Amino acid sequence: MRFSIDFDRRLAGRTVDGAYGAILAWLQEQKATVKASRRPTYIEATHGRAFQPMGWRKDARKTLAFELQPAGPDVFVKVRVTPPALNAADVQMHPDEARANWNELLAELWVRFGEAGALAEAIQRPPGDWNAALARGRGMIRVGVVLIAIGIVVFIAFLSFSRSFILVPTGMFVGGALALLYGGMTVMSAKRRLARQSQP
Repeated sequence: MRFSIDFDRRLAGRTVDGAYGAILAWLQEQKATVKASRRPTYIEATHGRAFQPMGWRKDARKTLAFELQPAGPDVFVKVRVTPPALNAADVQMHPDEARANWNELLAELWVRFGEAGALAEAIQRPPGDWNAALARGRGMIRVGVVLIAIGIVVFIAFLSFSRSFILVPTGMFVGGALALLYGGMTVMSAKRRLARQSQP
């Protein structure tokens, strides 16, 4: 089953047909490509740049699937955001950042429906536990440092015996470097989000 993140929104005082048209117009402005649609209840589109390697970013390639349902005088919208298979592993390593970024993207759409404070709310109070993300990022950095240190010890130990074991410390260096990279990005993202939350 493919990894995806879901968002829900209740649009007050809107018709399904009107909401469908507004979403379609927004997608066209975003230069998204509509892949499938069933007026007035479903739209599926590809959004973002193909060559954005960080799949959790707002402008990364992803599929947006909108399902619209009448809810009395309102419209209930469910949005499923699915990254391509190539970026799915990266997005799964940064789920809080992906959810926050894509929530900001969708807030730009909700503003069209008269929800003037949607974007400010998405920026100042992004979904996700950023203290937990900060702790997770710091943990990844510690793992990276340990892996690199072990790699150095193993490299020195095996160098005197046989050069055929060079792959063992190389794998530890690579694993450690990746852990440092992802951990550092997670810490920076969490600190940035926490700083935004503390702003009045």
